[in-house]
Amino acid sequence: FVQLFSFDIDFQRDIREGNKIKIFYEKFNDQKQNFIKAGEIYFAEIQLHNHSYELYRFENKNKNLVGYFDSKGKSATKALMKTPINGARLSSGYGMRKHPILGYNKKHQGVDFAAPTGTPIMAAGTGHIEFVGNNGGAGKYIRIKHLNGYKTAYAHLSMYASGISKNVKVNQGQTIGYVGSTGLSTGPHLHYEVWFNGERINPMTMKLPSGKKLENEELVSFLKLKEEIDIKLNKALSL
Repeated sequence: FVQLFSFDIDFQRDIREGNKIKIFYEKFNDQKQNFIKAGEIYFAEIQLHNHSYELYRFENKNKNLVGYFDSKGKSATKALMKTPINGARLSSGYGMRKHPILGYNKKHQGVDFAAPTGTPIMAAGTGHIEFVGNNGGAGKYIRIKHLNGYKTAYAHLSMYASGISKNVKVNQGQTIGYVGSTGLSTGPHLHYEVWFNGERINPMTMKLPSGKKLENEELVSFLKLKEEIDIKLNKALSL
């Protein structure tokens, strides 16, 4: 659920008391109707204090497209995630700050997410590993080159995921490493940077182009599916 909305919502700062969520998903039970596991999410909605987001799962007829789309058929997926880690707390934002170890004011050109050692870190977008290894104060470090001038960097890792090496292709959401406290670090956290055309930018405020928009036959099929899901949802909510 968190990953579906990770392109538009900062789950460390945007969530408030009183926000609401709806999840319409598959459930698998045994013969005695005891819950075994959850399956696919077919619909998800989150209502924040000033905005509401809803997504529907859609698979086209040829089964070569599976994704989540808003009510108008626009994909939820964007080039990069704002937060490439689940269940972490934003511990330091982008901008000027007093460096916790060096002791003087210095521009913090990324964001920090505090999380326990070993927490998985995801590739924020699809791309190729440009650098992996020790990088001075950044400790164990990974940098990924994406399309359209974007790069992302991940610092202070405890270890790298299996198979991660220079020039390897990684997919968005794939685990690339694990939270640690290597290099100049006061405790376990992920330092995350986004580069655009050689300049570091604020990951929390970056604006990325929208993903795919369904058209023609796919859009007609999607709108029919959306109507069916809405009917099931209304039935479930009226019980």
